[in-house]
Amino acid sequence: MQYYIIQVATGREQFFVENVKKLAPQLAQKHNFIYLTRELTIRRQGKLMRELQPMFPSYIIMQTTCKVDSFTLAALKKVPDFYHFLNSNTDIVALGGHDLQIIQHFLGLGPKIGSSLVRFDENDRIVVIEGPLKGLEGSIIKVDKRKQRAKIRVDFGGTAHTMDLSFEDISKQG
Repeated sequence: MQYYIIQVATGREQFFVENVKKLAPQLAQKHNFIYLTRELTIRRQGKLMRELQPMFPSYIIMQTTCKVDSFTLAALKKVPDFYHFLNSNTDIVALGGHDLQIIQHFLGLGPKIGSSLVRFDENDRIVVIEGPLKGLEGSIIKVDKRKQRAKIRVDFGGTAHTMDLSFEDISKQG
């Protein structure tokens, strides 16, 4: 299986995936277009609510068993909100190495990434028990206990990306 990253218009990721199915059904049959979302706990007016946000804003993952050919590129260019493959449309390279590991980590969790279960040790350091943060403990750069979020930094595609992921503190329960 090979993975490619497609950059699309920010906020239009879901529409892009739907448009590929409608406007280029032959592509949707040949390749799998994945839009990863994360569930965040948002506090509004004192109430906790769950909200879905893009995992990687403006990026779609294309999962395929073959290389990207000129037919695929031409068909994608006709789909609204398509910008380009990473790094460019002239040099389309499948993900490999560290980038591939990060994508496979998140893909293994499903299209909607939920909260991690954590606890805090005697030195008030976060200990991940299970969930999306498992295995990424070294990438955590900030923890906000009140908002129940951990900010992680992942190097991806030659660029550092920071994102918030939700967690539930199990030491508060019981």
